[in-house]
Amino acid sequence: MNTKHRFMIALSLMALAACCALGVSNAGAQTRLSYTLTDLGTLPDQPDSIPAAINHQGQVTGTSGVSVFRYTRTGKVPMEDVARQSAKGISRGFGINDSGVVVGDSTFGKAFSHAVLFSNGTAMDLGTLKEAGNYSRANGINASGQVIGFSSEQPDLASGRAFIVGTFDRSGMIDLGTLGGGYAQAWGINDSGFVTGNSQTKSDFGATHAFIWEKKGGMVDLGTLAGDFSYGTSINEKNHVVGYSTINDRDLRVHAFLHNGQEMIDLGSLGGASRESDLSYALGVNDRDQVVGYSYIPWGGVDPLIHTARQVAFIYDGAYMLNLNDLIGDAAQNYRLDCATAINDKGQIVAIAYDYNAGAVRAVLLTPLSR
Repeated sequence: MNTKHRFMIALSLMALAACCALGVSNAGAQTRLSYTLTDLGTLPDQPDSIPAAINHQGQVTGTSGVSVFRYTRTGKVPMEDVARQSAKGISRGFGINDSGVVVGDSTFGKAFSHAVLFSNGTAMDLGTLKEAGNYSRANGINASGQVIGFSSEQPDLASGRAFIVGTFDRSGMIDLGTLGGGYAQAWGINDSGFVTGNSQTKSDFGATHAFIWEKKGGMVDLGTLAGDFSYGTSINEKNHVVGYSTINDRDLRVHAFLHNGQEMIDLGSLGGASRESDLSYALGVNDRDQVVGYSYIPWGGVDPLIHTARQVAFIYDGAYMLNLNDLIGDAAQNYRLDCATAINDKGQIVAIAYDYNAGAVRAVLLTPLSR
């Protein structure tokens, strides 16, 4: 469930669909979910914080300013800088397992950033896939210490190669292959060693599809909702994958999806049917198939011919996609939830929020209230 991203995800195109169509049923669904909000703060002297992943204990990792953090509610110092003593330079955190081991990347004070494992005050450089380039980043880690990510010629470049590495058996970085094209990226891994991500296919025009991979069966194409592109971002212990996909072959609209092992399910969006706003992206899933990510809602503009939209964090709870800003009570007066990046099996969510009082981006933890 570590997710990623993922920032993985280019926060550029997004969307929403038919709140109005949900009517009374959607309003009823919203009353079943509510959350308390905890601002995780920042590392000392850093201006902001962005969360990436959460484990089952409620520990959170992400990036504050130029360094990786790990947040533990019961810790003497709740937000800990896990890179400060071990990896000089710019570091980012993207994944965490239930032992509190964090993965991400770091420049180590050099020109190239490498995938890194942060544990017990040390930073292990995981290297790169030499044939893929000088850069690498780690996006997820499971209970066995298997780490996934991708290696490329430039930081975060899509045309890289996906890898898995077993950090404790020193097996080295293994290329996961592709769906027939030239590149692939890995974004999520579960405790059984199943991996999801995206890969270029063997088509002439560079289509990219979500995949699921495991050691025995290799890489399997999950297809798309429609059109030519899909991206897997997170996977749960049932091997269910979430991500986003094009919904036709005519424009760039994408919707969040849940692949339940048999089919890819369109989760819709939050804001309407226009091309400008009909977009959504899933970034995290737990074992109850609760899905989180971001979508868009109509926003501003008095001219009906001018379409504007605002990005908002969502949760999909089996039947409806809900705007998380509507579920945090009075905290919505001080915080705007722009993107939910991960959810654990307790239903705790980490999200990127804008703090109106501080005028800055903050990592926040949403904890479900008893029903």
